Amino acid sequence: MGMTPRERILAVFNGEEPDKTPVCVPEDVLRYHPGDWSQRLQERGMGLIRGTAISQPNMRSSFSGGLIPRLTDVRYTRTDYFEKGVRKYRQTWETPVGSITGVMMTNPGDYAAYGYSPTPEEYVIKQPSDWRVVNYFLKDILDNLVPTYEGFERAEEEIGDRGVTVPWIYKTAWQRAWIQLAGPERALIDFHEQPDEVQEYIDLSNRWHTRTAEFAAGCPAKFVNIEENMTDVMTSPKYYREYCLPIYEIFSKQLAGTGKILGAHMDGRLGNLKKEIAESPLDVIESFSVPPTGDVSLSEVKKIWPDKMVFMNTASHLAWAKPEEVRTFYEALAEEWGTKKCLLLELIEQLPPETVEAHLSAAMDAFGY
Repeated sequence: MGMTPRERILAVFNGEEPDKTPVCVPEDVLRYHPGDWSQRLQERGMGLIRGTAISQPNMRSSFSGGLIPRLTDVRYTRTDYFEKGVRKYRQTWETPVGSITGVMMTNPGDYAAYGYSPTPEEYVIKQPSDWRVVNYFLKDILDNLVPTYEGFERAEEEIGDRGVTVPWIYKTAWQRAWIQLAGPERALIDFHEQPDEVQEYIDLSNRWHTRTAEFAAGCPAKFVNIEENMTDVMTSPKYYREYCLPIYEIFSKQLAGTGKILGAHMDGRLGNLKKEIAESPLDVIESFSVPPTGDVSLSEVKKIWPDKMVFMNTASHLAWAKPEEVRTFYEALAEEWGTKKCLLLELIEQLPPETVEAHLSAAMDAFGY
């Protein structure tokens, strides 16, 4: 009798060899791809990965209105509208230390109605003084931060043998700044010039990660993942060493002796960070992009990061390929890696809804399901 999806995933987490390379779908990505296809593939053995927070207030919610009910001195407004077929919404926060506003947009298409993972069109940080408002939220989070293991345990019970639950730790200070808050240009200027407001933002962010690392050590999870969205185009080796590696070290030290593994979400081109990633305490490169989307091959990974696991993305460049082409590609990847240990395949949202089932089915064929 074969392994359950949960047993298969946990075998990889433990550095053991499963009966088949796990093929998984992060549950949040299902919002992009509604339909019955997931149930059909789960019946074949596809696994689920459920992300969850292990502390509250949740850093993710700090700019979605989630904290507003507790902050009685903040006025939060949101206006939803469509512009050229794209759903957008403007958010404004009026606080005792200043006001900020920004616009979020979703990708066009039917699945955009789910509103998941919107993209900033207008960033909330437009000048150095705007960081004061962000810091106001961060101070409130730190003042009220508590672990919430009950949600993790409940999620584990619900998912059962179908998969695993993974604590997602929000981005390090630089990654959050250029991706979510300020945009690349403003973030680069402010992090270079280091006004007092930015120095405070970095300090508060690092304090949050230090506290969260303590919670992660006490959580009954096997795998702890930091949500970085890494790319060497925007994160130089210097910034990686200065703003990312120290946070990974904090988590690694807290997790030492607990049997947990530590990963970071790195879905970009990593070639410029090869040395720094090799020196990092990370056990897992999660959301790894294989070439040609990425610029580091699995063969190279084995040489330069021999002690790390790879949880790789589905191949976005084959989004519209025929199933036989998809199967051949994954068969070649399996041969290139050479073992079922330390390898996992997970769906990413870039695959169009029309092809996701055929793509994953072909991948499962390649891995012997």
